[in-house]
Amino acid sequence: MHHALSIRTCIVVIITLFALVSCGGRKGELRIKGEFKGLNNTDLTIYSRDGVISGIDTLHIRNGKIDWSCSYTKNHGTLTIVYPTYSTLTVFGSSGDVIRIEGDAKHLSATKVSGNADNEAYTMLREQMENATAEEKSRLIKAFIQNNPESAVTRFLQLDELSRQTPGTLKAGEELPPFSLVMRKGDTITTDSLKGKYTLMTFWSNWRGGTSTMNTRIRRLRRQTKNKLECISYNLDVGDNVLNYIERNDTVTWHSYCDQKAFQSDLVSRLGIRDIPFYILADTAACIIAAGRDWQKDIEPALTDIIKELDTKD
Repeated sequence: MHHALSIRTCIVVIITLFALVSCGGRKGELRIKGEFKGLNNTDLTIYSRDGVISGIDTLHIRNGKIDWSCSYTKNHGTLTIVYPTYSTLTVFGSSGDVIRIEGDAKHLSATKVSGNADNEAYTMLREQMENATAEEKSRLIKAFIQNNPESAVTRFLQLDELSRQTPGTLKAGEELPPFSLVMRKGDTITTDSLKGKYTLMTFWSNWRGGTSTMNTRIRRLRRQTKNKLECISYNLDVGDNVLNYIERNDTVTWHSYCDQKAFQSDLVSRLGIRDIPFYILADTAACIIAAGRDWQKDIEPALTDIIKELDTKD
């Protein structure tokens, strides 16, 4: 009798340990597992603005399933997954977490993320906001922040709001910070070399979307100003192949820079840019005229006056 009880006890212990190992992750590692219906064999982009991973990585979906991991020792981190449609999914993780994702290509905004309290809370918040008006969404976000001041989701929501604004380090009238960038064609652009001409800097990436529209806009501007407007493309991709294709396809003939470090790139970090696309317009003294993520609101009004001024100099 005691022998049988002992065997049963051992079996229970073994099953329990196996369940714990299967459900939990290893310390020093962050793992993402899950399934997407309708995305059988697709590669998604994954990146982090707070250093969970360096640069950009690829999240492979094979036969609809995901199994991705990275070395990670921080207590909290945020990752952004970019879908083929360029919409995004935010996930929260800590060392040892196994994040689980369940989604459907027909309704990506309803993707469920679990694996820790932050992901489950954010999934619930997204569900509440799914069909809400802009005013209702704002109220839901404010209520969440107020009720969960220490949550990683709250920190993300606050950072997301900041990313829509011009970074505090970029103020109209102030000179651009000193920099020296070796362009992809080998020429060097510095803050001092920009003096004497108006300059437009665009910070962008293939994985963020809107690339063709932006490059078409710049080509048109260069024609309008007869190339008197200095344009600098600052790319945050991490591979030459994609960038080479885009520049060839979009006929990018202006200055182009890429150090393949994404948000960890030195100038991007110093400028405080947290999201892209981002634009900076500078005057002939290399001082900032306008900056921001919204082209029509932040850049176009000032640019209109510059185009008129350049036209009068012909």
